[in-house]
Amino acid sequence: MRRWVGFMWLLGGVLWVLFAIEVFCVKTHQEWIGRLDQMLITWARAYPIPSAESGYVQLISVVTFFAKSKFTLTLSALVGLFYIFVKKNKVLGLGFFLSIMLGESALKALKLWVARPRPSTNGEVALAHGFSYPSGHALAASLFYGSLLVLICMGSGSARTKWTWGLILLSWIWLMMYTRVYLGVHYPSDVLGGFLMGMAWACWSMGVYVGWLKNAR
Repeated sequence: MRRWVGFMWLLGGVLWVLFAIEVFCVKTHQEWIGRLDQMLITWARAYPIPSAESGYVQLISVVTFFAKSKFTLTLSALVGLFYIFVKKNKVLGLGFFLSIMLGESALKALKLWVARPRPSTNGEVALAHGFSYPSGHALAASLFYGSLLVLICMGSGSARTKWTWGLILLSWIWLMMYTRVYLGVHYPSDVLGGFLMGMAWACWSMGVYVGWLKNAR
């Protein structure tokens, strides 16, 4: 367990550093960020070409719902209640929910500070409101599903089970990130920022629980 705690702190620290670097680059309008975003947007939206009437866009719009803040907050509350009343672990249950809620609140404050306008493609097939960086959907998906992943990795399951769930949950998060770029409501750097922040927050939240709060049930 101590090995896992150390790894969570280390991984979270690396992710926070990468996130800070990207925030700086976006906030200061570094040219290479814009070029990279445009290249990835062209690739992500090349096929099929987005059209509001297409079945693919309708499917993507359904998939992206599972990364909405209201949905992940509701699920996090259910997970918290499960740990409180079924597992009899009030600290983990309450901490899990508060971690998700505080993480999403921090995201809103950061959006206001960075104040990055959304891409010109916003509104072509889907319309999102507010500032663009970092992506709220990417953060919500990474924070919630990433926290579940951390719980699984620190559990008593077999290595094969952990690897399987790890691949499933990470693929699901990356799919959420792709949908936001494909729908034209975010730059790729927006969803990368949401991913880095969400995963870093999840790692350090679990590090705090195991390191200091686990025995205070």
